[in-house]
Amino acid sequence: MRICAAVVALAALVAGCAGEPAATPPPTTTTTTTTAPPTPAELNERAKAAIAAPDTFAAAGGQVKTNVPATDAEVGADGQAVAMICGGREIHADGSSVMRSRLWTGRTTVFQQVHAMADRPAAVLVKSVETGLAACTSTRGVEQLATLAKPAGVDDFYAYCEATLDPSVSPFVCHAFMGRGTLISEVVMFGQTKEAAGTELASVLPAFVPAFVKA
Repeated sequence: MRICAAVVALAALVAGCAGEPAATPPPTTTTTTTTAPPTPAELNERAKAAIAAPDTFAAAGGQVKTNVPATDAEVGADGQAVAMICGGREIHADGSSVMRSRLWTGRTTVFQQVHAMADRPAAVLVKSVETGLAACTSTRGVEQLATLAKPAGVDDFYAYCEATLDPSVSPFVCHAFMGRGTLISEVVMFGQTKEAAGTELASVLPAFVPAFVKA
């Protein structure tokens, strides 16, 4: 009888344990990190770092004629056109951006503008320039400068030459667009012939690359 009672008691204990609910695992939590977009001041510092220094062409007698903005202390303008193609069509970053530009004169005239953008990929804008030019290839004599190779360290690149709107100033102008991340730069060179402008652009472009790829 004692053995039967012990068996009954053990069976009851096992049954009681089997009936207990399983432990509920603690709830999982997900943490989302939000990165604040760069401020205009931060974009301005990147644009300043990316543009070629004022004395870039000093050895060849080149001097800075204009800076926009006029001083390093000023923040570049937001929302400026990244490119103007086909004699007036503007291409914009469609988001927060800061622009700085510089014009050198002397033996030759060369211009650079740099746009530092908050989140717009430069690759999209470089491609927009390339595809947009198809609309004015015949009217402005637009021709890709295929002989100009993409500089090392640059992600996206497109160069072309065209006739200017004011031949009395300079009949031809060549442009080179460089893209890297959310940074885009345009270098412009003028010439009496399309070939001369292209040759000059090829000769000065390497001077603009080091600062751009490090910014």
